[in-house]
Amino acid sequence: MAKQAVKGHLLQCEIRFITKQEKTKRMERQTGLNKGGRPKAAKGKARTKTISTRLTLAEWKTVMKRIADAGKKPSHFLRELLLQGKVVAARTQEDRRQIRMLEGGCNNLNQLAKMAHQQGFPRTKEKITVLLDEFNKIIARI
Repeated sequence: MAKQAVKGHLLQCEIRFITKQEKTKRMERQTGLNKGGRPKAAKGKARTKTISTRLTLAEWKTVMKRIADAGKKPSHFLRELLLQGKVVAARTQEDRRQIRMLEGGCNNLNQLAKMAHQQGFPRTKEKITVLLDEFNKIIARI
């Protein structure tokens, strides 16, 4: 036990060295507790096998362009292509923006539905039809 005075206060601290055996015992007691890190994949779900191929520079550039156009990582793109025969491109930034607009419109529609229940449908009918027209325009663009 070491004692040290700091600005008029007496601090006591204990310096203790943990042996390798004690550390192992602690780890054994902690089994089952969350140790942090990424969880292990379930047996049979982990991807452990690889496929390798050689490409010319022109072929490689073509493949990399297709991967970039699809907006996916190379491994995801190639896995999808091999297993399903085609690749569905990821949503563009513009598509995601329009989907967010639709989500916002859904909140407005819910508010209008509440108003329709409280005030009666004839009073809110025009607002609802305008909002539905906007929905149809956005959906047609996507």
